[in-house]
Amino acid sequence: MSATDEEIAAIREAISAGVRRVVTHTNGVRKEVEYPSFRDLKDRLDFLEGRDGKPKRRVILASF
Repeated sequence: MSATDEEIAAIREAISAGVRRVVTHTNGVRKEVEYPSFRDLKDRLDFLEGRDGKPKRRVILASF
């Protein structure tokens, strides 16, 4: 499991538990973050999952 996957799982767990503090352990390093609000927690989750609120650009390549 990558550090990003672990952080996503920890954030989801925190949201479901109703807490704003997220603790992860990656490569022997403990990281603890307390988010100011649930909105900030959700924004971080969206960012990590690639849903940053910006419209995605679609590229269409046409060749003849």
